[in-house]
Amino acid sequence: QYMHDNGVRVVNMSWGISPQEIEDDMQASGAGGTVEQRHATAAQYFQTLKKSFVKAMQEAPNILFVAAAGNGNNDARFDENIPAAIDLPNTMSAGAVDKAGDEAAFTSFGKVDVYANGYEVDSVLPGGDHQSWSGTSMASPQVTNLAAKLFAKYPRLNAAQVKKLIVDGSDEKEITGRKIRLLNERRSFELASQTASVK
Repeated sequence: QYMHDNGVRVVNMSWGISPQEIEDDMQASGAGGTVEQRHATAAQYFQTLKKSFVKAMQEAPNILFVAAAGNGNNDARFDENIPAAIDLPNTMSAGAVDKAGDEAAFTSFGKVDVYANGYEVDSVLPGGDHQSWSGTSMASPQVTNLAAKLFAKYPRLNAAQVKKLIVDGSDEKEITGRKIRLLNERRSFELASQTASVK
């Protein structure tokens, strides 16, 4: 509601949570009873969280939510992880490639809309220091940045349209029998310009 009231158009979500993480936290704090009870409670908590996020995102169709795909080196289609596993017209997930455009060894794959550089990305820390960080949490802000620029240049576009422009504008690359899409800011803007000129 806060985002809606303040005109937010795109949100970067460089985080994720899974039932296993909830279960691990419960175990670490000595909560949840037996292993079986902890497992069941964690699954229940996760489903409650997921339903809440899905409902909130569905009720904000004009906001594009960009999620980091995850760093589990696994197929995200079979991995219960939110927000990356939420598949709506106004959500998208970002995987990571290295600076050569090859899929990073750590990136999750499968349900990934587009890939961006997520390897040794220069990152600014509080206080102004710089460090190089790797992960899909480094890739998703680049997708968010492109979306923000598209919204700024073409404010009449909706979230689903901007998502399509980013995906359609990306470069297709074959990786060991699979195809991935690499972020291409220039091409997405070219497509946006063509779309705007038609209206």
